[in-house]
Amino acid sequence: MKYTDLQIDGLREMINIGGGNAATSISKMVNEKIDMKVPEVAILSYQELYQKVMADDDEVYGVISKIVGEYQGAILFVVTDKAVNQLADLILKGTQVSWDVKLSAVSELSNIIANSFLNAIGKLLDVQLISSLPQIKNDFFGALISSAYLAFDQYDEQVMVIRNEFTYAEKKLDASLFLIPEKGVLDSLIKSLGI
Repeated sequence: MKYTDLQIDGLREMINIGGGNAATSISKMVNEKIDMKVPEVAILSYQELYQKVMADDDEVYGVISKIVGEYQGAILFVVTDKAVNQLADLILKGTQVSWDVKLSAVSELSNIIANSFLNAIGKLLDVQLISSLPQIKNDFFGALISSAYLAFDQYDEQVMVIRNEFTYAEKKLDASLFLIPEKGVLDSLIKSLGI
């Protein structure tokens, strides 16, 4: 897997546009300012991914939405228990609810994030991209992330990690948004960007 610095910068800018749109959508929904870190676009081994992002044996919730349109793949929103509580508090304004209701709120938020993200990228590339209804799963981070890449025929030892992190009130949300393209889609995206 080899890409030039210019190609990686182009992908990062595209993800920055998508993630910024997603952050704006969340901000409007919860009526609070949500910020986004500069997106990460890197080629990492799974071991590096587990060292840099999250340990493979951390238990998390993954909300996965398949991408429907000219480019295939998935959006994976990974959240810890703490982030589920943070997001549910933001969405439900502190209303006491069951864990299932919190997960449902996070799943709906993930749907809005995925479609906002894809809408912005679709406009940039002049294609229509939407996401399927999200599915939420509780598992170890390593199992979630590796099965998501494998589902899209990515069997390499290294993966292109494309992700956004969000913050609010200067607190980091233990949540990451991953774009997992089907094999060959990255090359098509780079070509569409003209780099």
